[in-house]
Amino acid sequence: MGLRERKKLATSRALREAAVRLTLERGLENVTVEAISAEAEVSPRTFFNYFATKEDALLDGVPVSLDEEARAAFVAGGPTGVFTEDLGSLLMASLLVSGDLGRQRADIALRRQLVDREPHLLPGLLGRFHDVERSVAAAMAEREGVPADDTRSQVAAAAAMSAMRHAMRMVPEQAEDGIDALRVHLEEAFRTLGEVFAPEH
Repeated sequence: MGLRERKKLATSRALREAAVRLTLERGLENVTVEAISAEAEVSPRTFFNYFATKEDALLDGVPVSLDEEARAAFVAGGPTGVFTEDLGSLLMASLLVSGDLGRQRADIALRRQLVDREPHLLPGLLGRFHDVERSVAAAMAEREGVPADDTRSQVAAAAAMSAMRHAMRMVPEQAEDGIDALRVHLEEAFRTLGEVFAPEH
């Protein structure tokens, strides 16, 4: 990642953190774009270069689509050729947007606080998760060469997203090998799903 991209990410994160901090302190209706911008030490014009609304800033960092490189590898049958391992790689590349499990968990905890304080943010948050789930289903269908609205792919994507949430809960808060542990728990969750729903003989 180049210097320009790193600066853009840093500015986006600064605006999001400012928006979250001020909203938790004052309530969203008492927070202005000008206040968020001042807190992040940028101009309101810069704010609107990144976000259309205060709500967009608050939900920034919540994935809305899959990592393009990881998706392409998955659809092509990689990176290992083993479906569950490849699916795990796709989910981790797409949902761990910071690449830092500890930071990701801190962001999730903040989002819970935000939704508790501002319940009207919940539909937007759930909508983003739904968009990712649909993208996972579409990627599965494409990999298998079946129609995009394939029911099997949709059900599998929903189960995969649930497995990812379960795996994140299973990793201890202070785990030094958090990413590796997350991958292990995710693979275990996939195996368990296979056992639970395996055809009876």
